[in-house]
Amino acid sequence: MKSRMINLSCMLFLFFFANASRAASIVVNIDSPQFREVVAAIPEFGLAKTASDSESRLVAGEAQKELQRILAFTGIFKIMSTAAYKELMDKPDARWFSDEGVGSVSVPDWKTLGVESLTLAELSKDGSSTWSLKIRTIDIGRREVLVGKKYSQIARNQVVSVVRRYGDQILRAYTGKSGIFNSKLVFVGRVSANTAKQIFIADFDGSRPVQISRGNYPHLSPSFSSDGKFVTYTSYEAGNPDLYLYDIASGSTRKLSGHKGINSGGNFAPSGKVLAFTGSVNGDADIYTIMPGGGTRKLFISGSGLDVDPAFSPDGSKIAFVSGRYGNPHIFVASLNWSSPTDPRVEGDKRLTYAGWYNATPAWTPEGDRIAFAGYDKEIDRFDLFMMNPDGTKLERLTLRTGDNERPWFSPNGQNIVFMSNRTDGKNVKSVHQLYIMNRDGGNQRKLDTGLYEAQTPCWGPNL
Repeated sequence: MKSRMINLSCMLFLFFFANASRAASIVVNIDSPQFREVVAAIPEFGLAKTASDSESRLVAGEAQKELQRILAFTGIFKIMSTAAYKELMDKPDARWFSDEGVGSVSVPDWKTLGVESLTLAELSKDGSSTWSLKIRTIDIGRREVLVGKKYSQIARNQVVSVVRRYGDQILRAYTGKSGIFNSKLVFVGRVSANTAKQIFIADFDGSRPVQISRGNYPHLSPSFSSDGKFVTYTSYEAGNPDLYLYDIASGSTRKLSGHKGINSGGNFAPSGKVLAFTGSVNGDADIYTIMPGGGTRKLFISGSGLDVDPAFSPDGSKIAFVSGRYGNPHIFVASLNWSSPTDPRVEGDKRLTYAGWYNATPAWTPEGDRIAFAGYDKEIDRFDLFMMNPDGTKLERLTLRTGDNERPWFSPNGQNIVFMSNRTDGKNVKSVHQLYIMNRDGGNQRKLDTGLYEAQTPCWGPNL
């Protein structure tokens, strides 16, 4: 079986691909006022003489379309129609691969068409039912091969995986940040209006959702561990909102906290050795910690009002949370002192938000330099999404007049935000919640197609 596994580490590296790996990244900053989409051309993948059969043509077509789709999904690339460069691709040697550099690629012709990023590929057969893919991405402006790989022994069902791994390399080359195409979303969904809320894990774009919870009772508030190996969520399986841990590899589930009252909203520390969650005693909600292996929960953050929605910063030095100690719920941030990997202590906190009637669900960027959250605007009776610095400055509004928008979560590279909204066709009319995605500046908002009747409270896992 091992001989048929895809060579994802690209052990069969061609010489000109080695040169490509030394090209410096081109930093495309989606936050910049000067940001605009990179115009990318991804022509039909060429076929070697060994891949002239109908199945090889299907594989090549599927790979090309998937790469076009995922790059367009990011909001960073604008994919040029293949019709725009048909004549250019019809020229002799248009798809020819040299041993080094850009080879016979006519850079001036592509530049005249307005292309900034060009990806060329060639598929060949290396077995009775496996293929090799030779692929490179050229930055036209710099006349450089930014990314080049050769993947071998690709089985039919591995084509999408190969393309997504290559797409991650393109993202890294252009943004200097990690990719997203091998990450997962976890969220609450319902198959139909009359079914209970369940926990689903789906691909980065919401596709191929897989239900991981069972039972005809509500399941709520899922989140990933920092390594993407576990999911914590709340279930009413025993008639009480208890906290559970799901092991993705084994598919096993066990209860973490079942104290009478609330056990919800688990959020892992970056180390993965402890998680914080909302617990309650006699109706008073506070924040507790517990180890993923189980044990006794420890009171972590408490006050005169509710304390909920804990979110550790990426470096573990801070935690954002929601507190109602001064009346209405607002976002706070506290500094942490770790006496041990499982024992964080609060050293002081600061209120960050003052506007809005109810602010909730803070989420950190992967860099820890910004916090997104949902805020209720009482004047328009809507929840909208906002973003600010960790000290509460530079507050920005990301959504407006599009129904309720809640539970933001950043992509692994920090370039996108997934959230839930009950908008109807982008209008300010409330309907059933679905998942949406946008650029981190609030632009390019669009719905994710999960295929479910309802989808809400998303969490974006790491890119694996």
